[in-house]
Amino acid sequence: MASITPPAIEGLCALAEESCLCRDFPAAIRCLEAALCSPDSFPLSPLLESQIRLRLASLLLAHTHNLHDAKSHLERSLLLLSPLPSAPLPLKLLTHSMLSNTYHLVGAIRQQKHILFKAIQLVNHSSGLVLPRDEALMWMCNFQSQMASALAVEADYPGSLEAIESAKVAAEGTGSPELKVFFAASELHIHLLHWDDSQVVGSAVQRCAGLWEEIPSYQKQRCTGLFLYAELLRTFYLLRTCDYKTASQRVEMLDLAMKKEMQRLEKVKEINSELLSIQRSLSQPDQHQMERFALEEKQGRLCERLKAETGLDIDFLDLDYEDKLYLAPQPMDGEWLPRNAVFAIVDLMVVMVGRPKGIFKECGKRIQSGLQLIYGELVKLGIVDGVTVGI
Repeated sequence: MASITPPAIEGLCALAEESCLCRDFPAAIRCLEAALCSPDSFPLSPLLESQIRLRLASLLLAHTHNLHDAKSHLERSLLLLSPLPSAPLPLKLLTHSMLSNTYHLVGAIRQQKHILFKAIQLVNHSSGLVLPRDEALMWMCNFQSQMASALAVEADYPGSLEAIESAKVAAEGTGSPELKVFFAASELHIHLLHWDDSQVVGSAVQRCAGLWEEIPSYQKQRCTGLFLYAELLRTFYLLRTCDYKTASQRVEMLDLAMKKEMQRLEKVKEINSELLSIQRSLSQPDQHQMERFALEEKQGRLCERLKAETGLDIDFLDLDYEDKLYLAPQPMDGEWLPRNAVFAIVDLMVVMVGRPKGIFKECGKRIQSGLQLIYGELVKLGIVDGVTVGI
């Protein structure tokens, strides 16, 4: 039977993307599931089926707690893609990356390491041939970073540092100052977890700080997540070494950066809200041509504002951007910190350095601020007062 795309499948996939633009993710998921389960899906080509499953898995991971279904779709997608010589290599690498992250989330570290080993081999064999050198280096950074995380979970700290060292070599090849700082911070993170030599840890702190200073000022404004990550690690080090005076100064910098980020986030939320409203208006079939033209012009201006605030084109802006602090550029979009968790930690640190100074009123405010952030995240998970779990 010929491998074609039936109109019904095309329509369901298009409807899924339209639902995503309107942030109706349950509807998007249902559309993609229907595309796979419909009798019309029989003649789907392996490539198209794998693409649909990959998109469905990304939605399940981002907007549900259904990790096991996402894992099944990714495993099937990789099974379909692996033997296809015509399958785009970036698609194969993306599937490896997403499946690795999913294995990490479900605690299947052995399977994660296996899939990462295969992905690293794939990049090595393709670099400079099928895959441009710079792109291959970025994928290598991505997979080595994930490998370092997997090994750290197993408390294999020497192995984790070895993976980071390989990633640092790749990062050096990209010439990206942000990546250099990210891997220096990752190395420091491992040393803080496995503190066996104070001099080595201190050197890692200085190296991370020195690389941050090499980032041009205009780029630093777009690296808030990376700055907060590196400064938090540096502050943990100062507290561990009982350098409370310097730690207090770093906490003040963290607090200032957090407040600026919160102000910027409010602007991003306003822009996103306007863009969502425009998208819904544009999706109306009876839209007058002049009104549509005016809306599209406004949409273009808002997209430019959004890029100015985030440094990202709207096509590459994660719909969960408001919840995440990104640490590294794509394809390393799995490297992020939960925004509210970071803000809650900063609140806690302000309290820690503020109590000895006797500023109890401010400490009380920051305790309440941190608790509100934590309660908000618990509500998102369905954990609220009065809820009991039956045994």
